[in-house]
Amino acid sequence: MTAGRRLAVAGACVVTGLVLVWVVSHPAGVEVRHARDAAMSATMAPSASAPSVLWVLAVGVSRYRSADFRLAYADDDARAIAAAFGVQSGGSLYREVKTLVLTDDAVTRESVLNSMERFLGQGGPDDVAVIFLAGHGIRDHTTGSYYYLPYPATSDNFVTDALRMSDFDEMVRAVRRNVRGVVLMLDTCHSGALRVTVPNVTAADDLATRMSVGEGFFLLAASKPGEESKEGPEAGHGAFTYAVLQGLQGGADADGDGLVSVSDLFGFVARQVPKLTQGRQHPYSKVEGTDLILAAVPAGGSPATSPRSVPSLPLTPPAAPTAVLNSIGVMEFRALKPDPEHEWIGKAVRVALNTELSKVRALRVYSPELIDRTAATERADYLSTARRLGIRKLVSGSFHVVGDAVRIDAEIIDSRSGVQEASDSVQGRLEDFFELQKKLVLSMLRRLQVEVSAQEGASIETRSNTNVDAYRLLLESEGLVDERPTPAARGVQSPLSQGPARWWSVATRLAAPAYAADVAPDTVAEVHQLLEASRRALEGKDLDRLAALYVSFPLRQREAVRVYLENATRLVVEFTDVAVEWRGEDLAVTYTRRDRFVDRESAKAQQLEVRLTKILVRENGQWKISGGR
Repeated sequence: MTAGRRLAVAGACVVTGLVLVWVVSHPAGVEVRHARDAAMSATMAPSASAPSVLWVLAVGVSRYRSADFRLAYADDDARAIAAAFGVQSGGSLYREVKTLVLTDDAVTRESVLNSMERFLGQGGPDDVAVIFLAGHGIRDHTTGSYYYLPYPATSDNFVTDALRMSDFDEMVRAVRRNVRGVVLMLDTCHSGALRVTVPNVTAADDLATRMSVGEGFFLLAASKPGEESKEGPEAGHGAFTYAVLQGLQGGADADGDGLVSVSDLFGFVARQVPKLTQGRQHPYSKVEGTDLILAAVPAGGSPATSPRSVPSLPLTPPAAPTAVLNSIGVMEFRALKPDPEHEWIGKAVRVALNTELSKVRALRVYSPELIDRTAATERADYLSTARRLGIRKLVSGSFHVVGDAVRIDAEIIDSRSGVQEASDSVQGRLEDFFELQKKLVLSMLRRLQVEVSAQEGASIETRSNTNVDAYRLLLESEGLVDERPTPAARGVQSPLSQGPARWWSVATRLAAPAYAADVAPDTVAEVHQLLEASRRALEGKDLDRLAALYVSFPLRQREAVRVYLENATRLVVEFTDVAVEWRGEDLAVTYTRRDRFVDRESAKAQQLEVRLTKILVRENGQWKISGGR
């Protein structure tokens, strides 16, 4: 057993703790995640005023052994709840957030009880425990007993394989002895999706009534007895979980003080769920004792004074989980501490992540150029833009540079709900930037549960032979980051742009063909001729020839390209994986550019790789590259 306080189930006790428990159901696997790693430096460490640890146990079963019990979003709900609390780590309320997620076949009677004992049992008197439970509940009318159904339980074996609520209640009270408070949330009534054939056994819509509360113990159930919990593809979560996530994002912050108490959250959920379900579902709560501040509103959260629009969910739950579309877009990473010298890193992370993710054929990676142009044209935020384009997931995050070290924090956001579903961090030396971002990509792919072939994985994992300074020069030459004064050793001084860079790059992953079917072969051939002319101009370091391929090639762009080409000795350029599609009367051409050369300053061989998107326009009967800065 891990170090910490082992729970004692028997014996009298004094209630000193708070435990939060949600019950809902969702996808497979066990996931233990510390929401953030140890701080990189003293400047990034939480203050001593936040001594508490938040312990989150999230359990959800969507894919039962019995197909008759299957749900759509219980596993996703569990992951989303854990991720939503993960952002509290290192903040004003909690020194650290520790999460344990159990989904689908990892959920058994034993795994739930053991996790409560061994994981939550490590909590101390200043800590808070959260338990989220989603899935099915049943009642045996013969004995009067209530059960939560883990993955292996059926209507025939529930006596031995299901979790008796009396045992669960006893373990919750054991947890409550050791921590500051307990909040229990249950979403176990999905009677429309549960077909029970055993006499005297029915779907239970009142498991919460089996639980009693007291000082420091708060209970919230997804629905009142006699009602059914709703699931709907529009929100991507059950109505109950969706409302909880909205509340934690800031919707429950009624007084705008940046804090969400238990009563704030419960009241918000009680108001929102009926709106989501057209009055068919009403949460049920029990609260006794003093209120508790539960969460701080994350940066960029939605205050209650300006709530996000709430979609209505269908009145009948879907018979089976909806298909997950592996569409994704990457946003620019923000700097935690403004610093013009390192501003380019946030843009470089975006380019690098898109380049690596685009190697995975199971993903459809949307070009930042497309995302940014659509957002600017429609004057929309990125979540609205993602929904408009059909992007299911957004990758965003932040970075922080301290001396020669960098920390990158990434998060995966569901575009439909705006909820952070997962997060991860890497840190190390700035010169190891490429190894760090590769590690981050591999971690995100695991969290996305995307199938990666051995060849694709090897391509991502291959150790990079890339100099950070040389990579930046390439990005500057392509207009992906703003120029800065380069070191004297390179012999060039370029003006530093004071405006935000436009990102004309990276990764539209089209379906299997190299070009869209509605682009004529003759047109595709012209595009390849243009790319070949560009390749030859770059290798020949012929700026005049390169400029002739552009609609506009201003002095600033010319200078940035010259700086890069002067540094690249014996340059070999390769364009691969070309995709062409129409954008109105223009063409969008996406391809991977690989450059091999000897770095002039270090005399070391380099290999740079970046995925680019160019817009081509027709001028005087020829295709030319739009842009210029």
